[in-house]
Amino acid sequence: MHTSGLVITFAEDPARAGAAEQQLSSAGPFTLGDRNGSCQAATLEVADPNAAHGWHNWASELPGVEGIEVVFVHWDDVEEVSHVDA
Repeated sequence: MHTSGLVITFAEDPARAGAAEQQLSSAGPFTLGDRNGSCQAATLEVADPNAAHGWHNWASELPGVEGIEVVFVHWDDVEEVSHVDA
């Protein structure tokens, strides 16, 4: 699992910002948090870094999104690690 903490900056136009916010909230991997002015906290949870990159690009290109800052990244390696005792 790959989790990114984001700060999304929306356009000052309320209609464009609202439309972008709606698209983000409807997209599966995004969870939107508190909004402070034109900025909103969000998380992006996907399977791997490639998916995170793709969703980040998609969101960045939405009309009404002015920018996205990645402020946190965490991933869990789902592969089991075996340890050999010497």
